[in-house]
Amino acid sequence: MQPANIVIIGAGYAGLTAAFRLQKQSSKAETTITLISKHDYHYQTTWLHRNAVGSLPAKKTKFTLHSLLDTERVRIVKDIVEHIDIEKKRIQTQMGVFPYDYLIVALGSEIDPLHIPGLKNHAYSISTLAKSLQLYHRITNLLKQYSQTSKSQSLHFVIGGVGFTGVELLGELTDQLPKLCQPFNIDPKKIKLTAIEHEPTVLPEFDLELGEYAMQKLEAKGVELRLGTKIKAVYQDQIKIEQSGLVEDIPADLFVWTAGVKGNHLIDLSDIPAKEGRVEVNCDLTAPGYPEVFVIGDVALIRKQDQTPYLPNADLAVQKGRLAANNVLLSLRGSRQLHTLSIKNNGTIASIGAKDAIGINRKHKKLFGRNAAILKKLSNYKMLYRIGGFHLLSYYLFNKTE
Repeated sequence: MQPANIVIIGAGYAGLTAAFRLQKQSSKAETTITLISKHDYHYQTTWLHRNAVGSLPAKKTKFTLHSLLDTERVRIVKDIVEHIDIEKKRIQTQMGVFPYDYLIVALGSEIDPLHIPGLKNHAYSISTLAKSLQLYHRITNLLKQYSQTSKSQSLHFVIGGVGFTGVELLGELTDQLPKLCQPFNIDPKKIKLTAIEHEPTVLPEFDLELGEYAMQKLEAKGVELRLGTKIKAVYQDQIKIEQSGLVEDIPADLFVWTAGVKGNHLIDLSDIPAKEGRVEVNCDLTAPGYPEVFVIGDVALIRKQDQTPYLPNADLAVQKGRLAANNVLLSLRGSRQLHTLSIKNNGTIASIGAKDAIGINRKHKKLFGRNAAILKKLSNYKMLYRIGGFHLLSYYLFNKTE
């Protein structure tokens, strides 16, 4: 009997977790596993705000796939997926065609410009490691250029979105700004920071008390918050906004978009039932009508009991990755009953710089301040362990050269 051919596309939290699980729980005689990723490394998306301001080097954020996975069990293919042919059960990439018996789709998300004119062309982001590093280089270049001027006017950085990602970026940026300015002999007070949020609160995905705490901390760090404000258009050196019916243009030497994301565009181009790059999966994570296709990570839509969707995050991606791998093995071993997703609440913490944070723990208790920041750091280590066990955790802690 031929081993089942399992293809995983995407090596983010969900895809890498599934690959680890499959190589551990199956044998060569039972499965062949192929992981297709446009990079030959995995990077921690929850740390990208630190890469973007230079407080964490890229070498501490990314891990080469060949050093993490057992290449005797997992074939790693660095390639770009062009099409998912779900009817013929094959993946088309730039380099060739990869047939499958079971497919795990873990392609992740993309920036959603929300039909805002100019946003796609003029906005920076921290959605990938490459984009975060691009932002870091842009910040340092702007500071260098500014140091060569009369400095009569402030340098203006604008952040679009003050949800989870925006708050973490602003917290880290305000902490790091003195270090960024020092080589150029710039007073950090000459850098104006403005954050624009469509919702009337900071961190709308959190409790109001937590959002209020974050807002006060950011304002104390010098961030001007424009809440209840829409971004109408983005230009090379200014932003058009609307607040309470009033439209105005504000100058922006740098604009960073941290708000809307959507699922990968390849999902909509396939025959998998989807909307805006996300598949509303069955409770066992299979795609509707395709029991051999499992959809996980940011491209899988899961609803709560009140029918509101769960917001994509790393913790949920890891849970999906483990379940998908388990269900693939159950299916190929002849089980008629697959496991259903039962989401475990492990809490959520948003940092506001290195020494401050807010969040909710697994017992729904609110967390504030330095203790929350310590738990945030511990949760980062725990996440590494949950994805790849002690091997991945030790690789991060002790590898100093990669």
